[in-house]
Amino acid sequence: MTDPAALGPTWASVVTAAMARAGDRVAFRDPDGVRTHRESLTRVARLAHALAERGVGAGDRVALVVDVGADAVEAYLAVGLTGATAVQVNDRLHAAEIAEILDRVAPRAVVHTPAHAERLEPLLRGSGAVVVGLGGVGRLDLDAQQAVGSGSTELLQVAVPAGTPAIVGFTSGTTGRPKGVVHTHENLARIIRHMPAHDGLRWGSRCGFTGTLAFAAGIWGVVLPHLYVGGELSWMAGLPPEEWVDRMVRERTSFTYAPTPLMGAFAAEVRRRPEVLDHLDGVLHSGSLATREATADLVDAVGHRYVETYGMTETGAPVTATVPDDWREGAEADDPFSSAGRATSIARVLVLDERGAELAAGEVGEVVVESETLFAGYLDDPAQTADAVRLGPSGERRLHTGDLGSLDGAGHLYVRGRSKDMIVTGGMNVYPAEVERVLAQAEGVADVAVFAVADERWGETVAAAVVAAPGASVDLAALDGFVRERLAGYKKPTRVRVLPELPRNASLKVRKDVLRREFEETST
Repeated sequence: MTDPAALGPTWASVVTAAMARAGDRVAFRDPDGVRTHRESLTRVARLAHALAERGVGAGDRVALVVDVGADAVEAYLAVGLTGATAVQVNDRLHAAEIAEILDRVAPRAVVHTPAHAERLEPLLRGSGAVVVGLGGVGRLDLDAQQAVGSGSTELLQVAVPAGTPAIVGFTSGTTGRPKGVVHTHENLARIIRHMPAHDGLRWGSRCGFTGTLAFAAGIWGVVLPHLYVGGELSWMAGLPPEEWVDRMVRERTSFTYAPTPLMGAFAAEVRRRPEVLDHLDGVLHSGSLATREATADLVDAVGHRYVETYGMTETGAPVTATVPDDWREGAEADDPFSSAGRATSIARVLVLDERGAELAAGEVGEVVVESETLFAGYLDDPAQTADAVRLGPSGERRLHTGDLGSLDGAGHLYVRGRSKDMIVTGGMNVYPAEVERVLAQAEGVADVAVFAVADERWGETVAAAVVAAPGASVDLAALDGFVRERLAGYKKPTRVRVLPELPRNASLKVRKDVLRREFEETST
């Protein structure tokens, strides 16, 4: 148990020390130029001093509403060096949603990039927060671009008490109020140190970053670990797959992230430009379930380089991961293409029944995890924290994830979906992920969501919303026959509609609660 009175370094001091060792290696790259680790550290030091001079320090909360880019990453580092708590705000949120978060956290300062200056200005007027702009736009108390041009280049060395919050990452909130997930300075440093092993990063790894800074996991899971290994980040979010892969070839990219919707297109582009594999060490997929077929297709294209992980904001680092041998002949997994891998070196993964007893291989229950990188708790919400984190038989902290899954005999995890999404129809359990995987294979289907709707006879019945692929149409009669050939009758959707798109939240997760309400309202 860590002594709460003990002092320790900030997480940012761990990263900046590694960047100092990297020196003149490239840290950030975009089509207009590069920024070295040494150049970046100078900017980080000056911004940290400017923040500290305006009263920002340990115990303060600093909200960041930022686009992807080197300036934004440096702002996170500068906030960390002061000992303050970085509050990650998804920049895709509506102004009202951002206002709710700012009201909850009462930040000492708010950092924003130019694109968000106009909509944030009325929210910050009269708030008392120090307004920090990363582009000199809008009403500012601190223009970061001016601050990084002069001042002390000595990195702040602040000691913080154990348990001091370092970052707050808000969950998606697909059905309710988002929860603020708190990680301490000590734990965030631990996450960053562990991530290279999980993702297979080597010293100097070159990342084609296809994500954004809208999600905390991308910050501590990919961005900061690359700086920690003296690597470089090249911004590739939003690029068409052909341009994405062409850039990777030119920049000799060694690591990238493949979002679920782009897995097929990326695999096709790798086959078009096989020379990309000359330098590519790792292709990460995580964060949402992919179909077995999409995974098998991408593994066929990139081979042992593919990495699948399972984790969440609350676990910090992943708790399971695949390894190269999972894609080679003789793999131990029952079905490696449907698996999220085995427990990592810092974690233990259990599948428990409703009474808390461990289930045998193949049996479905709640996924419960122990990990060295579990979060400290939910921001200002001890009741939610106590519900999610409970003590095991030996006093170990266990996160009850709310996910349903099973383990095979070799310990590989298979995620079936959220427990709250499980459909109980006529006393039979139906796992939406299983039905979605089948529907996704049908001709003309580009996207799908499966969920429960109320039914007078069965209590609940299976419903599905499907989106047709561009230029295609979905024949519902043919879809019904396709499913009948592959699933038991009680798993077959009884209500299917073709929609132009699926409703999603700011984190791009499907709003099944919205679909459920729409289906039930129009069926009465």
